Amino acid sequence: MEKQEYRIGDVADIVGLSRDALRFYEKKGVITSRKKENGYRYYSENDIYRLMYVLYQRKMNTSLEDIGGLVMEGTTPPDLRAWARQRIAEETAKMRCHQQAVTRLKLIERDLNAIENSKDVFRVKRFPKCYIMGKCGSLQEGLKEWFRLAARGAGLDMSYFYNVLNYTPEEGLVQEETQLLLYRGIEPYLDPDIDLEKCPVTEEMDCVYSVMESPRPLPDEAVYRRMAGWAESQGLRHKQRLYANDMMTFFKTDTMTYCLELYLPVETEKD
Repeated sequence: MEKQEYRIGDVADIVGLSRDALRFYEKKGVITSRKKENGYRYYSENDIYRLMYVLYQRKMNTSLEDIGGLVMEGTTPPDLRAWARQRIAEETAKMRCHQQAVTRLKLIERDLNAIENSKDVFRVKRFPKCYIMGKCGSLQEGLKEWFRLAARGAGLDMSYFYNVLNYTPEEGLVQEETQLLLYRGIEPYLDPDIDLEKCPVTEEMDCVYSVMESPRPLPDEAVYRRMAGWAESQGLRHKQRLYANDMMTFFKTDTMTYCLELYLPVETEKD
């Protein structure tokens, strides 16, 4: 039985590619046309089968170079298995990077929701469950530690700066340290070789919570007094310690506005 042959327009309709794309694959040697006496170029059923293979491979993000090797050079089952495992590893890494990007965007959305719903509003909220990725003596040292974390493994850059400040009537509000905190629940989106089992975690505690704008990354004593005053008006005994998370910064030409997420620990009936 004579094998069916197809002109370029017929092949384009069958496989859903443009004529230019077919010419491109022919130039790469993936398919081969045969010119007949009537001047038309014809493709065989084998060419259509090769194109099906090419399109399937492209849906797996296989490069044209790799496709050319698979189609033109031929492979053995062990070679194909090794190639498939390598591609699985590559695509898994890309997928993890994509998931990390989505997680970062969700953190931005979470922060924006907090600004929208809690700016200059006081309420009692539980301190977030976090891994303590580092403790530094100052915000400046915390910045350096953040860069070290980011270089250590993908995903650790999602750590937040929580500045810990203590209040005394004699000295006012003084920074004690900067903690780099990574929210629990982010573990699936970190590089698989990152082990958090030995990392200390934050203390569970109720806090007076609010979000405030500030021209500085650290709150001033007036902020502490406002939160302490609200706690006292609610009959809550507060501690003389304030946690300030510089969760988002808005940049203008000559100024920066810091949105601080603030936690003032309080004693409740559960305590």
